[in-house]
Amino acid sequence: MGCLDGKVFPLNALPAAKAAGLGIDQISHNADLKAAAVVDFYRQVPADPMFVFSDIVIQAEAMGAEIAFAPAAMPTVAAPARTVLLPRAADVPRMRVNAEAFKALGRAFPGRGRVAMVYGPFTVAGQVAGEQNILRGTVKDPEGLHGLLDKCTLMALDYADLLLSAGAELLWVSDPLAALLPPVDFTEFAGQYLARIFGGHPQTPSALHICGDTTQIVPGMVATGVSAISFDQCLDLMTLEDLVPPEVTIVGNLDPVDLMELAGPEEVAKQSRDLALAMGALPNFALATGCAPPPSASPLNIKVMVEEGKKALAEIKPYAAKLARLGAMVFRGQRDGVAALVRELLAEGAEPMTIITAGLMRAVQKGSANYEAKRCHLPAILLMVDAFYDGYRVLESRLAQGGQAGPQVILGTVKGDIHEIGKNLVGIILEAHGLPTLDLGVNVAAEDFLAACQKHAAPVVGLSAFITSARKELSRTVELFAGQGPAGVKLMVGGAAVNQQLADSMGAAGYARDAMAAVKLVKGLLSRGRA
Repeated sequence: MGCLDGKVFPLNALPAAKAAGLGIDQISHNADLKAAAVVDFYRQVPADPMFVFSDIVIQAEAMGAEIAFAPAAMPTVAAPARTVLLPRAADVPRMRVNAEAFKALGRAFPGRGRVAMVYGPFTVAGQVAGEQNILRGTVKDPEGLHGLLDKCTLMALDYADLLLSAGAELLWVSDPLAALLPPVDFTEFAGQYLARIFGGHPQTPSALHICGDTTQIVPGMVATGVSAISFDQCLDLMTLEDLVPPEVTIVGNLDPVDLMELAGPEEVAKQSRDLALAMGALPNFALATGCAPPPSASPLNIKVMVEEGKKALAEIKPYAAKLARLGAMVFRGQRDGVAALVRELLAEGAEPMTIITAGLMRAVQKGSANYEAKRCHLPAILLMVDAFYDGYRVLESRLAQGGQAGPQVILGTVKGDIHEIGKNLVGIILEAHGLPTLDLGVNVAAEDFLAACQKHAAPVVGLSAFITSARKELSRTVELFAGQGPAGVKLMVGGAAVNQQLADSMGAAGYARDAMAAVKLVKGLLSRGRA
């Protein structure tokens, strides 16, 4: 089991400055101020492990880059280095500040893990010599670039030594510029140097974060020998989990800006819980932000994320192994044994919604995410759905006794059209994403859609049309709702006979080309309806 497995934390501690009412320029240069700020931050935020407030330019500064500081912004590179330096980390004032802050964290929170954050050689090389220069150098001057990367690696190793000697217990390397490398060049210009850093501390657990879509370089990241990989918020972890071996922790990946800075605590709690339940049955998962929350992020939001994430992971922990097995069976479309395993989980005390969310639904969510990524196809999805319902039927009566909310979405294929496979898939995927759906079936008249919407007060109605002759009925249904539909109801359309232009021309609220697009559209329509 990895040292980050089951942990919940934000990357870095940048909001500590705002929480302490300090300028970033002040906290960056003063060990006492930084120590007080991060200690106070982690008194509010029960995260484990903990980071020192760390900025990305600290190694480039030590190597000669000119740095601009400001009270309300993170330090940035003002100019590349005129001469590349290679000082001892212990002689660099701001590196000593971070080391002292680590010692203060250890004194304040004995037993809570601490993370040494350093920056990858390719990123630092870009700051020292100019990002465009080193990107060109991968083609025009690889020998010269390798010489600079060697120096940046030595600086990273020495800085890591300083922080580890100050009490850090995990080595975290962020190398965001490496995301700009062509995947074929990742190992040559980033991976081999990251491997040297991790290999320089073979007994120390480690983590690697690279911003952006790293899907194509996951094998190269794993090959560095790292203990954990942190994924950006733009990625769906379910499409990546099978690329990561079980001995490597998957870390991620709540949005650090839209969620941690801009959303309210209720939305933070919901998304933190949702991700924890979706991924937490895996033994090699840690709940974290997808990148560092900015200094302006709300400490309250981060506290809520940590607390709700821990609660959700604790809720499924006693059943995690069986939930993971259940999810794997459903994902493979393996029906034999699904119902029996659900009954076994119930007998052991697992809540029905926990079994659905962390076992059955997460399998279909994983299938739908892989379907969107073109790694899974419709026959496999249909087999997953069959296995899902084998387990769901065991739980259905218990859920009904709990008083389920009415449908959020009403679906149906319009009158004159009897095609249902695409519509059925949309319904399953909506349900798997926690959106209760009422399926009216096929050949549904406009008046029946309207009656169902009035009866159930569903905020979204989804109309499917597969054949071109059904377009007229589709348009008539939209017109009927425009004149007689409940206030605020939104109509979305889809199917082989529909496109975005047609949806716009008839006045529909949105068009979804497939099941995953339908999920995103419905969530967006519901969000706008609540605003």
